[in-house]
Amino acid sequence: MIDNNIIQSIGAGSGIDTNNLVKQLTSIEKAAPQNRIDKTRDLTESKISDFGKLKSALSTLKDATKTLTDPEGLFSKTASFTESDALVPVELGTDVQTGSYTFEVNAIAKSQSLSSTSFASITDTVGEGTLTIRLGSVTTDVNGAMTAFSADVEEDAIEIVIDSSNNSLSGLRDAINNSDSGIQASIVNDGSGYKLQIKAASGAANELEITVAESGGTPTNEDANGLSRFAFNTTVSQLTENQGGQDASLTLNGLAITRETNKVEDVVEGLTLDILKAAPGEEINITISDDKAFAEQNIRDFVEAYNLFLEVLEPIFGTSEVENDEGETTTVTGSLAKDSLAKSILSQIRSTIASSIPGLGNSDFTSLTNVGIRTELDGTLSIDEDDFSDAFDTNFEDIQKLFAPTTYSSSGEIFINSYGKNTTAGEYEVNITTAPDQGYYNGGDIDDTEATFPNFDSSAKTYDFKISVNGNTSDTLVIPSAVYADKDEMAVALQTLINADETLAANAATVTVTYDSINDRFDIASNKYGASSTVEITEASASASSDLGLAVAAGTPGVTVVGTIDGVAGFASGNVLLPKLGEPAEGLALVIGKNASTGTVNFSRGFAGELDELITSFLTAGGVIDLREDSLESDLEDLDEDQTSLDRRMTAYQERLIQQFISMERILNSLNSSGSFLDNLVNTLPFTAKRD
Repeated sequence: MIDNNIIQSIGAGSGIDTNNLVKQLTSIEKAAPQNRIDKTRDLTESKISDFGKLKSALSTLKDATKTLTDPEGLFSKTASFTESDALVPVELGTDVQTGSYTFEVNAIAKSQSLSSTSFASITDTVGEGTLTIRLGSVTTDVNGAMTAFSADVEEDAIEIVIDSSNNSLSGLRDAINNSDSGIQASIVNDGSGYKLQIKAASGAANELEITVAESGGTPTNEDANGLSRFAFNTTVSQLTENQGGQDASLTLNGLAITRETNKVEDVVEGLTLDILKAAPGEEINITISDDKAFAEQNIRDFVEAYNLFLEVLEPIFGTSEVENDEGETTTVTGSLAKDSLAKSILSQIRSTIASSIPGLGNSDFTSLTNVGIRTELDGTLSIDEDDFSDAFDTNFEDIQKLFAPTTYSSSGEIFINSYGKNTTAGEYEVNITTAPDQGYYNGGDIDDTEATFPNFDSSAKTYDFKISVNGNTSDTLVIPSAVYADKDEMAVALQTLINADETLAANAATVTVTYDSINDRFDIASNKYGASSTVEITEASASASSDLGLAVAAGTPGVTVVGTIDGVAGFASGNVLLPKLGEPAEGLALVIGKNASTGTVNFSRGFAGELDELITSFLTAGGVIDLREDSLESDLEDLDEDQTSLDRRMTAYQERLIQQFISMERILNSLNSSGSFLDNLVNTLPFTAKRD
């Protein structure tokens, strides 16, 4: 840098304000490139800001669009019902079938309640040993004593161990409550002392049988001493049954129905009911219909949101009038008006708004104009109220298909289980050349002389076997000793026993066991489809083999589906057929039934789904907007470097000018000195000297 004293001295010889002149020359030299940098920076920063506004506007529009893709948005139901204190609807799903339902409550579900004899204190000892509790159906006499018990073979027995750590009335209560069995124990003071009350889950098949095995070798496990005081079985009833278990009983449109609980969730799919009390003869009518008003409002909200979206983007893409501090108005063009990416985003959204929705071959509505939604000249949407109302009145199902994702299959044996982000909406021809099947094992003839049904008592022999399902072999399975009312009940017990095996359960190797009444045998089928689906009895006791027909033998393996989608061979896994990667149908998962042959499937994301997918592609992390913002940020960094370079160049330029002016001043000073010398010299020469 030039010393400040030198800078202050320049101009002393010439009389010119060279310091100011250097600054002006430098400023002139810098003006053009600085103006270019400033304008580029302003535009780049405006673009970054406006892309942020675009993202925010897209996100708001996506929220409005998402409402139409959610089931609640267009598929909500509304219910009107008879006011009643016997039964009330408490939950309405989007999948509930519209229509009218007439209910009548004949009985409510109740829980069996047992109580013990009285104790003086909750800390009184109860005796050590084990209580074994089984669930099932109990028959009692007029005094509440158990006379018969039919065990629920699908439920495991519950063991409650009482030792020195919990040998008290309160300890027994806590042990029962901590067993995670659903059985509730409490201690009640009825005025005569403390009693243990045991309450089962509601339902006629959830009643309790309690047997006792006391520690210490007591004379019996059935007397009125020690832990035996809590026995309740067909041999002894030390507990008193205060209330028996009972199923809820109701009728639906005249059809008799029973349920174990008073919360009914599966009588009408999607409808949850609470039963409050029995009211025989009282009819409760429930009418379920589509909530068209809610769906209509959601669509109106979307139209409003889209128009607001365009309004927010107007100053970004168009022109606007801006008033400065002096009150002058100028026209400003949005920073993204000429941006190719931003214009493409807006163009694609407008195209989706105006286009027909693919994959709606089974619907009369394929575009917004079909429901009375029009596009105005300025790009905004408007609603033709007459067409809009008529569409809701006469074609509501087609409105749902138009806006929300939907699938359709012409065959009941072929249906779309799922789709992916790469799936192209449209119609696809499916041809099944080999239908799928499960692996299965068909048992041998049942020996009716040994396994005598009805009421077959299996306790006389040990029936055990090992089974391999899908290549996974179970531990030795022992059929529980019990009385089986019929062969269907035995089939249920076999299925429960197999599916409860830890090895099989850990590998999701489950089976379905059925009784074949025509061939008098038990059939075991794997729940898996495909060539790897197998069922095989690998070991069996003589009684299991001869009496029940469960002989050691390999079953028939399953079959993997083979087929094409639009003429291209698909990839198969069991009974699932997947399109080849790269094909338009990529991402579709087709579940194929045993009797499938050919069919046509349609997939549509719906208008809302198409728009949501498009906006998501714009907003996704690493998407086109993020990449453009990164590019603009990089441009700003480049401008910072350009600014640094310009400042450095102008500093060098200014120093060069100063050096040049210093040189000029030196020359002028030299000339001035020479002039003074000559003047003095002239004055001293003869005939040239000045005369006074």
